[in-house]
Amino acid sequence: MNPFLNNSNASPSQTQSTAKAADWNEHEHVCEEVQREARSFVDQAGSPGLAKLAIEVIEHENSQSKAFEKSNVSSDHNQSAFLESLKTFETTLETPIVSGELMEWSETAKHACEKMGEILCNQLQDKHSELFARILKEDDEMGSRVESLRAIDRELCQEDWIGVQRSVNLILDRAGGVGSDESKVTEQLKMAVEQALVFVIKARTQETAIATWFMEAFNRDRGVGD
Repeated sequence: MNPFLNNSNASPSQTQSTAKAADWNEHEHVCEEVQREARSFVDQAGSPGLAKLAIEVIEHENSQSKAFEKSNVSSDHNQSAFLESLKTFETTLETPIVSGELMEWSETAKHACEKMGEILCNQLQDKHSELFARILKEDDEMGSRVESLRAIDRELCQEDWIGVQRSVNLILDRAGGVGSDESKVTEQLKMAVEQALVFVIKARTQETAIATWFMEAFNRDRGVGD
């Protein structure tokens, strides 16, 4: 039942204001929750014009909220895939290499590294750009913070990941030539694993930082202007 038309228990002034509000044709498309909120304005102020304004404001807020939630869902999906790929890569790095399995370990590490890099430098970078734009739109005072986050993104994608990928590929290449004497690559392997683990920590820290500053942009108290 349309709440704008339910006036059986309303006072004369409320009934009159409700009837006027009912003449506004545009209210039919809005949800009942919005109509109820607008009706309260009509009952309090007796103004269908105020009801129209209330509906416009509430619908705008609902639209913004839905866009925010949609962005978060998409962002969460991309971030979850990336964090999962980081976890897989980290698990590989920390798995002890049994004698005779260096080649298998190297191939697994190479595959995990490539999958992680593909997500980082494609889907996640695009999503980060959207989040940075939203942060600046909501709070333009975060310009320097966003630029710092962008710089770290570039480092992760261009320098850090490429360096890790190069080290993992080098281990794979050498694993094929050492035969049973895997000790020949021990030092190189140790350096490659340490470098990759530093990358994993940096990448996780970046995801946390972006999420933190994104929420801060929306929740930050900027005070009340004079």
